Amino acid sequence: MNDPFRLSSRARRRRPSPIRELVRYMGMEGMLSLGGGYPNPRTFAFRRVQVDLAGGGTPVMLEGPELDRATQYGATDGLPALVERLVAWQRFKDGVELPAGGLVVLNGSQEGLYILADLLLDEGDEVLVCEPTYPGALAAFRSFTDRFVAVPLDAQGMRTDRLAELLDGRAARGERLPRFLYTIAGGHNPAGVTLSEPRRRQLVEIARRHGVPILEDDPYELLQLEEAPRPPTLQSLAPELVVRLDSFSKILCPGLRLGYASGPAAAMRAIVLHKQASNLHTSTFAQALLAAYLRADGPEGLLARIRANVQLYRRNRDAMVAGARRHLPADVRYEVPGSGMFLWFELPAGFDGERMLREDAEALGVVLVPGAHFSTQGGCRNAMRASFSMLDPEKADEAMRRFGEMVARERARVAG
Repeated sequence: MNDPFRLSSRARRRRPSPIRELVRYMGMEGMLSLGGGYPNPRTFAFRRVQVDLAGGGTPVMLEGPELDRATQYGATDGLPALVERLVAWQRFKDGVELPAGGLVVLNGSQEGLYILADLLLDEGDEVLVCEPTYPGALAAFRSFTDRFVAVPLDAQGMRTDRLAELLDGRAARGERLPRFLYTIAGGHNPAGVTLSEPRRRQLVEIARRHGVPILEDDPYELLQLEEAPRPPTLQSLAPELVVRLDSFSKILCPGLRLGYASGPAAAMRAIVLHKQASNLHTSTFAQALLAAYLRADGPEGLLARIRANVQLYRRNRDAMVAGARRHLPADVRYEVPGSGMFLWFELPAGFDGERMLREDAEALGVVLVPGAHFSTQGGCRNAMRASFSMLDPEKADEAMRRFGEMVARERARVAG
């Protein structure tokens, strides 16, 4: 198979930063560096940082040489102490042993979406997506292409039968294939569904057959709302074909702006060159905080914290689902999500989510996201996404009551 991660013409013009390439030498013991224009740590404002953890436990401390490193320029691929712990975290949660150079720390996984689009897309290239799909990804991809191929999804995730039909048909006709496949495997945003294990295996087999790389965006992987074994990640099934994006935004806190890309070393190297040209590196201060936290709690402690927090999301989901059953008419369809933060409501034909928001949100005091924003095909107009993450149970029930009134008003408008 040809390299699935062959670079765009834009990315192939990129050259390493001569100064950034010296960073690996500067930290060597006994090295006298005259290379980097680094400010002297004696001039830095911070002398000690302490972060207390919710629920108790040993505070996270940064001081002395560790704080100097946290407040100084760092390596483009990531703070070495954090990279080491993230490689161990990937092994712990997914059973994946990443290759050397197989991980790059990002300013949240959103940065990874933009960078991968820059690296892979030339003019006229297409991206294969689910319908509906995450608008943040579409915003990143649209910086480089306006051509999308959509595959529908159902309660088990992307319809792999339709995917096979699409790619097999194009290959048989000698037509150009989409440049890559983008998918949110777990707790899909906005649909709330999780790609089943059989379909995961079918998806990677289809993609491998056609040499189409996969961008696996999985920020909700560990927000499991039901007690069930997690399906294998796409990366674990096809490591040579998958670049994976993980994020700490949904499982720790979004303000750190920390995520990471992992996959084949050559693809990660291309990401490093992009970051050298765009932002040098992700905040070493934020990275040092996360590294110190992972040192204190370890992978087991982080997973236990996530599982404890999931109880709150499960409670909120159950309250919103109960409210939907109580207040919404039977012709409003939705799946009960087994992971993630979202409910996807499909409304009767002729309903318009944008019109409902415009006409009724302020008067009724309830906001959902119109479905059209999640479509690349001009569809999903009669759909709306609701997030249950922030609403306590009593407020979730009231929100569904107000949404029910919004539905009633729209029904009256459609009836004319």
